[in-house]
Amino acid sequence: MKVITILKFLMILVLPFILFLLVLNFVGFDNQFYQEKFSEYGVQQNVPEAVPLHEKVLNFITGKNDKPPQEFNEREKQHLFDVRKAVRISTILLYILIILFVLLLIVSSFILKVNNYITNFVGKVLVFGGFLTVIMAVALFLLINSDFSKTFESFHSLLFEKGTYTFDPAKEMIVKLYPEQLFMDLGLKISKWVILASAIIILLGTFLILKSKSKKNKKRGK
Repeated sequence: MKVITILKFLMILVLPFILFLLVLNFVGFDNQFYQEKFSEYGVQQNVPEAVPLHEKVLNFITGKNDKPPQEFNEREKQHLFDVRKAVRISTILLYILIILFVLLLIVSSFILKVNNYITNFVGKVLVFGGFLTVIMAVALFLLINSDFSKTFESFHSLLFEKGTYTFDPAKEMIVKLYPEQLFMDLGLKISKWVILASAIIILLGTFLILKSKSKKNKKRGK
């Protein structure tokens, strides 16, 4: 049973990262969100071609286009290359984590064998993994609300080399196109969506646990 405990622990740890990366891919590349924020913050007053330029940026960092938009200078283009690399790594990581989760589930199923035990096992993984994800998402939400600039800087320093992600608003277009407030709203939206996804996962896990207990009670009644 120690093996099962380890497998359960690993799956609970993996689940939050899968949920965060899934939501990041869903929300982070939502063109409608950026269009709304461009309008809200008056981005088009400084960058008249904000919407088509943003579409070029998205096409580049998601790999649909191999050349960065020519409207940016060399430093801005290099940052877009760095972002593109980070997006690729996050996508590969997401696939690896999903495969790992499925493999751990298959191994657990072989060890448990009894269908009712598997249902209970998966239910507990979803409930505990969901609660862990909620804690992480709430922590991110609070960090963003308390001191976004510091959180934003810390996030960038983890992914990019120092000095490659700071730009002059007076000379460089990328900070006019993507004001800091936009990223704050994006971070808050990601946190909220992760919490919502986690709540659904927790409800599903609770349902599976109750279902397994109901089957046990029926067997005992016989």
